[in-house]
Amino acid sequence: MEYREDVRVFLMYDLGTFAARSGQHKAELVKGPRDRFKGIKTNSRIEYAKNITTCAVKAINDCSDKSRKILTGVYILDKTNREVMKEVGYKKSRYWDLKHIAIDEFMDNFAKVQKEMNLKPSFKLIK
Repeated sequence: MEYREDVRVFLMYDLGTFAARSGQHKAELVKGPRDRFKGIKTNSRIEYAKNITTCAVKAINDCSDKSRKILTGVYILDKTNREVMKEVGYKKSRYWDLKHIAIDEFMDNFAKVQKEMNLKPSFKLIK
């Protein structure tokens, strides 16, 4: 079984939901995924949420520096595009080009990490 999901919807909404199910806040993912349920019996839904969250964090961390800053700022820290644009120091047109590159890079990395982790059911991120 494979879920098909728009990458922006996944990053904006689903990642926060999976983070919450795994016992974390989305903003805490900047530091890396944590196991809040260590030593506690968990169900398959929580385990799956932890795995998806870990997969997404690894995929973001595997991106280039500029892509990582854009993805982290916009989708994890919930900053506006304008705020992130100022932080990375690019004008509007270049920023949007870099954001598209960052999303493509994330999609590729997510697929690789997901395959390495043998995550089932898998996510197919689409644009």
